[in-house]
Amino acid sequence: MDAVSKLISAAGHALGPKGVITDPKEIEPWVTDWRGRVHGSSPAIFAPASTEEVAAIVRLAAEHRVPLVPQGGNTGMVAGATPAADGSQILLSMRRMNRIRAISADNRLAVAEAGVVLATLHEAANDIGMRFPLTLGARGSCTIGGLTSTNAGGTQVLRFGTMRSLVAGVEAVLPDGSVHDGLTGLKKDNRGYSLDQLLIGAEGTLGVVTAVALRLVPAVAARAVDARGYAFARLWIAQRLPRRIAIDWLREQRLYRFAVDRGRRRAHHLYARRLRRRDRGARSRCAPRRAQPRHARRSLHAEGRPAHGALQQSRRQPRWQ
Repeated sequence: MDAVSKLISAAGHALGPKGVITDPKEIEPWVTDWRGRVHGSSPAIFAPASTEEVAAIVRLAAEHRVPLVPQGGNTGMVAGATPAADGSQILLSMRRMNRIRAISADNRLAVAEAGVVLATLHEAANDIGMRFPLTLGARGSCTIGGLTSTNAGGTQVLRFGTMRSLVAGVEAVLPDGSVHDGLTGLKKDNRGYSLDQLLIGAEGTLGVVTAVALRLVPAVAARAVDARGYAFARLWIAQRLPRRIAIDWLREQRLYRFAVDRGRRRAHHLYARRLRRRDRGARSRCAPRRAQPRHARRSLHAEGRPAHGALQQSRRQPRWQ
């Protein structure tokens, strides 16, 4: 019996029937990368359910000299979680470690195991009025352990940074089977080397991440979009840049048409309002004077108004024949 078979047999005793998968049909979806370009092979999948089981598997693998390939949601684009095609490596799936151990709005921290799906963490944080700011397209499949091991960025990386800036502590199993517990989440931790930072982005080469303490931020109460294309365009054209340069920049940013259309709508609106005011004033002035003769409307200066102003006002009135 070779080393791989011995390891699989020993892992069966350590993990139980649910912790070892040897059916080729169940293994097949997990030995190909997300894009379907890299295909590997593995005789088995180890699926531990706790940190202790992960440590036991790592010690057995070190004893039998069999390489392990940690894998989360298998959503990576560089085949980092795909085993070699010769079948000499065994997948170490972290998907059964899917518990959120603790979450607190007061501390703004959440402790999630490596197999927790990102969307699940988002829902748990939202329930307590908080949110985990890292998000990406594969949030329904990617796991916290994989995001930490690859130092993922996401769509809000410019505002909140990569995973490294959102991790407050890491729990991991080291190559010799020992457990590094860094889940304290201290703001100031000067106890020596920062192993947490070394493990983040190491892609499983320095240890297997089993749990992560994550920083939360307050949830967004409301969202609003304020479109000020016309005012923005006018500001740049009139104050900041020469007209030709400003127009070219707006066209490049696809704002010029919006600014022009908004300006035209504003002009039409003001013109229509001016017409309505004129018509309304004309009706109010004409109604009581409709029965007056033409020469009577000319002598409006009797009330003390200047003759010129009265004449101009009378000329604005419609002439009734």
